[in-house]
Amino acid sequence: MKKFLILLSSVLAMMPGCMSEKDASDVILLVDPSYVKAAEGDVVRFNIETWTLHDHMALLEISSFDQKTGEAGLESRTLDARKYTGEFLYIVPETGGEISRVEISFESTDNMGNTQSVTVYVDISGDDAAMEESASSVMMYSPASGKPDGFSLKTLQTLYVSASESADVDIYVREAEETDDPDRMSTSWMSGSGLLFCKMSSGVDYASITPSRLRALYEASTLSKTAVGIRQGDVILVGTDTSPLGIILVTGVYDDPGTENDRYIFNIKVLPDGQ
Repeated sequence: MKKFLILLSSVLAMMPGCMSEKDASDVILLVDPSYVKAAEGDVVRFNIETWTLHDHMALLEISSFDQKTGEAGLESRTLDARKYTGEFLYIVPETGGEISRVEISFESTDNMGNTQSVTVYVDISGDDAAMEESASSVMMYSPASGKPDGFSLKTLQTLYVSASESADVDIYVREAEETDDPDRMSTSWMSGSGLLFCKMSSGVDYASITPSRLRALYEASTLSKTAVGIRQGDVILVGTDTSPLGIILVTGVYDDPGTENDRYIFNIKVLPDGQ
């Protein structure tokens, strides 16, 4: 990758054999980024070289600027050598799709107060690609059916739930409340592992949901320990008290006569670890 080189005379810089010290910039600064386009959470490594024609380098300052947070100081290094070589690791921030570019600025100063600066633009690719289906046509039955009535987000598999085991189950169908119809399936889901739900009323495109969109929806939602009144076509967010884990589309609700085949059918998209 090309190094970002700032010189007062680019022509003379290309002909070092013809360049005297009085022709050159007092301070030279070269910055070489490992990437100029990165995704949220990526680490960009900047290799840095700076030197002076005078006694020694004194200071290296690194800052950033973006349209959301403005300017921020990242690091200040005291130097005491004529030439300095080092690196700086920059973690691309989580932006929720609000920032597409960050300016990373480097400024070096020598003992005479001479300065040189370089700005590198890092484009953030974000995570705007639609999430892929993690599991589809999942069948989670009524507890009265004697069939798998729970679901694990870790294994993406259904499982049997009993009263003593429900504390380990991410999602399960709640026991039906006493009604005039004992065969009626419960319309509520709960979590034994402490997860929270939000059944979205409208405006959520499950097919095109992205991680950033899911996070934004989750942060703006009112969360509950129970998802109630579940019907076919419902979209349900699920996660912890601080962040989402996935999104569910209910594709079928079957409360047939009797209890043997009462079930929910759903598709689910789960955020990969670290997102």
